[in-house]
Amino acid sequence: MDRVLITGGMGFLGSHLTQRFLDRGCEVWALDLFEAPCAQIFKQYDKYHLIIDTIKNLDTLRKLVDRCDLVCHLAAVACPDQYIDKTRKVMDITLRSGLDVVELIRLTGKFLFFTSTSEVYGRNPKVPWSEDDDRVLGSTDIDRWCYSSAKATLEHYIRACHLDEQLNYLNIRVFNCYGPRLRDRVVDRFVDAALRQEPLHIHGDGSHTRCFTYVDDLIDGTLQLLDTPSAHNRVYNIGNTLETSVLELAQTINRITGQPAEQLRFTPHSVAMGERYEDIPRRIPDCSRIQSAVGWKATTALSDGLEQMIQYRRAELGLHG
Repeated sequence: MDRVLITGGMGFLGSHLTQRFLDRGCEVWALDLFEAPCAQIFKQYDKYHLIIDTIKNLDTLRKLVDRCDLVCHLAAVACPDQYIDKTRKVMDITLRSGLDVVELIRLTGKFLFFTSTSEVYGRNPKVPWSEDDDRVLGSTDIDRWCYSSAKATLEHYIRACHLDEQLNYLNIRVFNCYGPRLRDRVVDRFVDAALRQEPLHIHGDGSHTRCFTYVDDLIDGTLQLLDTPSAHNRVYNIGNTLETSVLELAQTINRITGQPAEQLRFTPHSVAMGERYEDIPRRIPDCSRIQSAVGWKATTALSDGLEQMIQYRRAELGLHG
């Protein structure tokens, strides 16, 4: 699989995956709506092609699929704020366009790599979550579940195509990935606030936990799975298994950036996100399947990953420290 299409190639995960494939000598077509600053790094590679277009342009998408052996479908609307404010857009891009991508690949013999999300487990209280665990969601009146439902529907359809012998694939469920180039998530918002020497705004009391996964670890695991044919045609959790509260995350970022640990502000979830949002108190992966398949586990300590992310962001902003 030497010719690769990455939808959402200028996004956080997409840009990191683009760089790793280019470093391997692959020819990469990155499809996205914009040219991110990191695109300057990629222009040194002869085999890099940036296509500025919408994934909804099926003519462009069809031509790119025809050129490639491997299609990495990452394009989606994955910002929690937009689950509430732009619910239809989330469903349109994540689900409708995702189905278009699968239809263009189905029956062609091309391989599909699909990034799903830990959101598919919903609010299942039984943690850690294994890949076969139940999905427990709230009412359809709670717009927070639109992204989860879109990704899960795509998972069902991809699996159905494989069972009909029309498609081979790899499906990962990402758990709170962070690192350089991340935007519009809790980690980068905390980092930016700390670098501006402003209070870090926490929704709720900060006791809810996540398992923060450094991007290099996640890309390592992804490539190991792609390189292992016996691991194909399954879904895998991919994440750190160390549970960290959002309060601990904020305090760690303040410590690394030299801010007082108590430089924090707290806002109830209902005020910060409205009544159409529902938070998940704990989100922990069971990663035994990927460990069994390829021996992967996350190795980057949260403090080390945050150091790298903060250093990168300081450079982007022209700050010293």
